[in-house]
Amino acid sequence: MLTFEDAKKIGIRACVDKLGFDFVKKYNETSCTAYGDEVDHAFCFVGVDTEPVEPWTGGPLMLDDSPKAKFPYSASCHVAYADGAVTFLECTLPSTI
Repeated sequence: MLTFEDAKKIGIRACVDKLGFDFVKKYNETSCTAYGDEVDHAFCFVGVDTEPVEPWTGGPLMLDDSPKAKFPYSASCHVAYADGAVTFLECTLPSTI
């Protein structure tokens, strides 16, 4: 049985590998990871933007569904606590892989 921390490491690495390690590393300044603890698995996400991000100037941060708010490249997965099995969910990969 994996801990959340172990499953998170597996999932983030799986998402990075899916996108391409060199690709994520190249755009590390505009990349983001996210993760969550579910009942029987961890959810993991890696998003990459190839465009520079404008610095945050204050005010409230808001999450929305607009195309501008989404990463053009991303991978997400579930990692089972029972056996570490990785199940990929939505993936938008760069064409260079």
